[in-house]
Amino acid sequence: MKTLFAVLCAGMAVIASNPAFAQSDASGPATPAEAFAGAHVEASVGWDHLANTSIKDIDPAARVSGTSDGVTFGGALGYDFALTDRVTLGGEFGVYGSSAKWNNTGNLTAGSFNTQTVKPGRDLFLGGRLGYALSPKTQVFGKAGYTNTRFGVYGTDGSEVLYDGINANGFRLGAGVEHKLTKATYAKLEYDFSHYGSGQFNYAASTPDASTFDLHNDRHQVLASVGIRF
Repeated sequence: MKTLFAVLCAGMAVIASNPAFAQSDASGPATPAEAFAGAHVEASVGWDHLANTSIKDIDPAARVSGTSDGVTFGGALGYDFALTDRVTLGGEFGVYGSSAKWNNTGNLTAGSFNTQTVKPGRDLFLGGRLGYALSPKTQVFGKAGYTNTRFGVYGTDGSEVLYDGINANGFRLGAGVEHKLTKATYAKLEYDFSHYGSGQFNYAASTPDASTFDLHNDRHQVLASVGIRF
């Protein structure tokens, strides 16, 4: 995580070092914050890192954990208001997917159902964003909100494989920098951290009631986005 924050800080410093552009058009924003106000829509792609933990409730020794990396992709839309000359406040809704997949290959207990594979599916985010305009072309921002992800979970006893899909709720915190490319378009770099609470699933239909698991996940993402502001 320290490396990720260092990369973000370096990116912010480089962009922020560019001189602010002069407003030569009378129709341009009256303040730096107004340059980042209004509706926006964006497309994103980036790095997705999941830290998975699965707990079997009848056997503490069956606790297994692992990490997976992949590509996250999706988009978001939102609206921002200029609160002061430099500060913006807004809301955002995003929908994302991921290619990450965790395979449990070293902690399988023969004759007992174990979590074998965890694959994140659609990822929803709804939250707020607070920005600070360094100039009419560049702003830094932080965001926080609710996230819900659908996880596909495969369990096995060594011979039979069963599938269950679960929805896990959590929170997301993020920070980044946004830079205007033209009057209407922008590029953005951000880091997001998500934590998902208990996601329980049970293979009760085909196995004893004891085959219950409790899935927990932390998520780290670095996303690059391009967007249009209206």
